[in-house]
Amino acid sequence: MSWESGSSEFFSKHAKAFTKSESHARGGDLSILMALLKPEGDEVALDVAAGTGFTSMELAKHVKRVVALDITPEMLREAERLACERGLTNILFEHGDALNIPHPDGVFDLVTTRRAAHHFPNIQKFLYESHRVLKGRGRLGIVDMSPPEGTQEFVNMIERLRDPTHNRALTPTEWEAAVTQGGFEVIHREILTEEVTLEKWLYPVDPATPEAEAVRDAWRRAPQNIRDQLKMRENQANPTSWRKHRIVLVARKV
Repeated sequence: MSWESGSSEFFSKHAKAFTKSESHARGGDLSILMALLKPEGDEVALDVAAGTGFTSMELAKHVKRVVALDITPEMLREAERLACERGLTNILFEHGDALNIPHPDGVFDLVTTRRAAHHFPNIQKFLYESHRVLKGRGRLGIVDMSPPEGTQEFVNMIERLRDPTHNRALTPTEWEAAVTQGGFEVIHREILTEEVTLEKWLYPVDPATPEAEAVRDAWRRAPQNIRDQLKMRENQANPTSWRKHRIVLVARKV
């Protein structure tokens, strides 16, 4: 199975549920990303792996035009519906692959991807494509889960148990190295932390599924240092919450 077909299967199944995700719609990382990118009225933006369009719609309030690119048609349909409800007419919804962006060189002022890059099977290829389609000195904005050093193997393992389309979340150090190697200068990097309950973290996966039980079992077997680093809380040997880490990274094409 290709990464495209696998991702489409998971996200087409849960597309409507993602439109109701408060975290995706109003998470603090979105406002921080916008403040750092400083989108301007005459600019054109590309939102890669746009999902149900929350980042695209926020960009659309500030720029001339946004292309919302996603691999799953069902997610794009939900995004278009939400944008129509909000009266946003400057977004083009386009089916396409983050690793093969269907646009010529040097046409965008901004490229963003938010809470999606951990699904990409080749981060460096995505960064190369972003660099290619950006104009000179164009800006790249990334938000993604980013586990602390030493916890990444465990975090990636439980993410795959929940969602088989998860590929790999990079640590902050790995992100900075990858972006620099991709031809960008890092302007800003910060880590946001959030305590998430098991149920909130699982969403939109049902807590009663075998996938959820596999995650509980993984936490029960987790080494103490992982539990401590991620500040896991439990009740009668069942995990109840832990700290989730996200990177907000803004870079400029060089």
